[in-house]
Amino acid sequence: MGKVTIGENAQIAPNVSIYTAGHPIHPESRNSGYEYGILVTIGDNVWIGGNAVILPGVTIGDNVVIGAGSIVAKDIPDNVIATGNPCRIIREITEEDRIYYFKKRKFDTESWTDMEEKS
Repeated sequence: MGKVTIGENAQIAPNVSIYTAGHPIHPESRNSGYEYGILVTIGDNVWIGGNAVILPGVTIGDNVVIGAGSIVAKDIPDNVIATGNPCRIIREITEEDRIYYFKKRKFDTESWTDMEEKS
């Protein structure tokens, strides 16, 4: 079947499904038993939330967050948050996001200082 390429530092939550296989749409063609496999590519530093589904032929760019339960049927560019069914871009990830660990909850000072020293 199709190949799945996963970049460095990817985080994939439980129950994520990555599909490369599919069948023709037309019933007679489908009944022929033909099955295809199309490459799926997941970039570096990607986080895919639980129960997301990645469909054949999709490329997910670098530094992307895919929300839990999303159905990813189209390519997702670099540096964005995308979620939903169908999966859609919500917004770009910006430098402002660096100081938050969840929504608008900031890292405590000590942890943030440690992270800045490592960069």
